[in-house]
Amino acid sequence: MRKYKDLFIDLDDTLYDFSGASREAFRETYELLGYDSFFDSFEQYMTIYEPYNLELWRIYGEGKITKEELNKRRYSHPLEVVGVNDPELAATFCREALSRIPTKNKLIPGAKELLEYLRPHYRLHILSNGFKELQAHKMSTTGILDYFDNLILSEDIGVNKPNRELYEHALERAEATVEKSLMIGDMFDTDIKGAANIGMDQLFFNPKNKECSFAPTYMVFDLLKIKDIL
Repeated sequence: MRKYKDLFIDLDDTLYDFSGASREAFRETYELLGYDSFFDSFEQYMTIYEPYNLELWRIYGEGKITKEELNKRRYSHPLEVVGVNDPELAATFCREALSRIPTKNKLIPGAKELLEYLRPHYRLHILSNGFKELQAHKMSTTGILDYFDNLILSEDIGVNKPNRELYEHALERAEATVEKSLMIGDMFDTDIKGAANIGMDQLFFNPKNKECSFAPTYMVFDLLKIKDIL
């Protein structure tokens, strides 16, 4: 008898290589829009963009800013740092980059093999804070959409992980019980804390060996090691 019936899995940087896909899309957009007129290099642009983007996602997760404000601020910020005040150019970069990301066929190594292993034994559900217009497209591009019973997004109800309301919604939508469910994700403060807050077991995919504020139910550094647990 298997311990779990339902697996809730984060998408970005757990199964889909969002970091790699974003970098490719950003470089293409940077070159398309002639950003080398403003920045010494693409690396300079990313060095400015990345920490500010992470901070904005943190406060977006807390419900303190909207999706629209997140996108406006994160794409305007690098330009403003180098003295360029051009909201329309920032908005164009946003549109171009976001349209390119889901076209990238990039999975975390071992993702499809893991899904092939899990699918016969569990019901699989994506649980993501990612944007509605991107997530299904990414999954279709990479050929993993059909592995999942449900695509459950924070935008569906207007709250983000780690809010327990989203986990309660996910359980209801999947007709699952917390006792027979497991959350798998790469973000400790959202995926793991959120599941723990509702009493759901957690599996932390931690390829960069990040520190944890408490011990998750399970932790792996290689995606395929999940097969040894499940």
